[in-house]
This record gives sequence, C-alpha cells and structure tokens, in this order.
Amino acid sequence: MVGNPTMRDLFFGRNVHSLGVSPYEPEDPSAISVCAGDIGLEVRRDAHVYGAPLIAGQVGADCLAAVLACDLYRGEEPAMMVDIGTNGEVAVGNRQRILAASNAAGGAFEGAGVTCGTGGIQGAIKNVWINDGEIRYETIGGEPPIGICGSGLIDLLAEMLREGIIDRRARLADPFQKANRFVVASNSATIAITQKDIYELRLAKAGSALNQQTLMRKYGVDLAGLERISLAGGFGNYVNLESAMAIGVLPGAKEKLVKIGNGALTGARQMLLSRERREDAERIAPQVEHVKLAEEEDFLDRYVQELYLRGWP
Repeated sequence: MVGNPTMRDLFFGRNVHSLGVSPYEPEDPSAISVCAGDIGLEVRRDAHVYGAPLIAGQVGADCLAAVLACDLYRGEEPAMMVDIGTNGEVAVGNRQRILAASNAAGGAFEGAGVTCGTGGIQGAIKNVWINDGEIRYETIGGEPPIGICGSGLIDLLAEMLREGIIDRRARLADPFQKANRFVVASNSATIAITQKDIYELRLAKAGSALNQQTLMRKYGVDLAGLERISLAGGFGNYVNLESAMAIGVLPGAKEKLVKIGNGALTGARQMLLSRERREDAERIAPQVEHVKLAEEEDFLDRYVQELYLRGWP
C-alpha cells in the first residue's frame, strides 16, 4: 500500500494528529507490515499487508514508489520526477543524492474546486482547441460533455492565453469580464470556466512550477543538466505537453519529458513482487532530503512571480 502520509497512516489505523500541527511530520515514517485481519481487510486474515515507508512531511510512500518506478535512485545523471495531483510531489536527484518536496495544488488539476471540473470519466472534456473564437473539444469516450477534466483545463488555459481571452495575469479580457466566465460548451447544461476557476488553476500552476524550480536550484542543476523529466500520475499521462509548457506547469524541455503513467501504482507493484525493491525503498527513504518550500528564502516573492501564466525557464 502506498499513499501520502495521511492516507497511508489512516489506512493502517494510525494516529495522524502530528501531520496537522507544526512541524507537520508523521509519527513513524518507517515501513509497516501487518496481517490483513488486524486492519479489517476482507481477504485471507493472515495475508501480509505491506505499507511502504514515508519520506517526510507530506511527501509520502506514493512519491517514493514513483521514484522507484522511474529508477531515479539508480541513475548516474540527475533527473526529475513530477507527479501533479491534489498534492504535487517532485523529486530531483540520482544515485548519490535525492531531494523531494510537495506542494498543495488543491485538486484543481483533477477538476476539484472548479465550477465545471470533473475527473477523467466518460464525457469529460479532455482536449480543447480555440481558433478565432471557434471552440472545438474532445471528450473521453466521445460522449456528450459533462465537465472538464485536468488535461482539458490545461488545454483551455493555454488556448485562452494564446487567443488573448485571458492575459498572463490570468484575467479575462474585456468582452468576457462582464459575464465573468468563458463558455466552452452548451448542450443540456452550459459548461464554462469562471474567473475564480482560472485563479484557482493559476495557484496550482504556481505551486507546481515553484516546486520544480526550487528543487533544481537547491540541487544545483538546470534543465540542460537533467537527463530526463518523468511525469507520473493520471494528469501527467494525459496532459498535452505543449499546453502545460505554454502556461508554465512544466518546463519548456519537451525532449526530456517522459510520461510514465501511474508511478505510485507501478512502484507499489514492484514492491509487491520484489523483495529487492522493498529493500531499496527502505534504504533510500531515510536518505531522501525533504525540502519545505515555505521555509525557503524568498519563497513568497518567487511564488508571486510564478502566478503569471508563462513558460519557463
């Protein structure tokens, strides 16, 4: 079982109080091994249930599993792993040293907190194109649109920026300010993105970009020095890379971006099937250096700068 520190410890019935008070650390980050019957799983009672170790703070076993999945800890050259979700995790490093940090995205990239946002389900708008005011979109399964999922929201922001419907400060242009929204589709119900939605997405974008930039700076590596950038999670698997780069969710280095799918699940599967991978996880988890973004010098100034929708570096 892998998950962020809160989810992992709740799964095993542990006290998570320490994660809600300063310094926001889990009581025990080490690996867990119990019998299924002890935690109420409806499988063979004496089956072993393994909980992968945590790193620190809100950087959990899911991030560690993704590090395993992309072999970040085995490489000679520095690389980066990016997992964008409700909590965005980033890890930078190689076999010698790994830094990791998390940022709260608030679920905006997964459709949460957005008026017409939805998960990646049938009928979700997953791709958007705007050309001279004409809107085209594609839904999952080709079904009638019911909302917009994460990849569609990134496409939408990038297209709105390119068409001048929003500016780099994420503000709607004059023709749309009065209505305070931009309509994407109208069928039985209107699917639109509001100014508030756009600002929510901007906050998530800023957190993701700053997370990546901070770890690269602390590690002492620039984009040219990274061997690859592994994108984990459902969002990373389906996002249009050009759109994500255009608004600054991801760096402008498409040749280094590699989609690895559900890194947490892949890493969990590896630990299930390989004792060696489990030993690797328990060895490297305490060695990963946890970076607390909010404690970094000039964090607030850099965060404000990243609120602009623009590519980087």
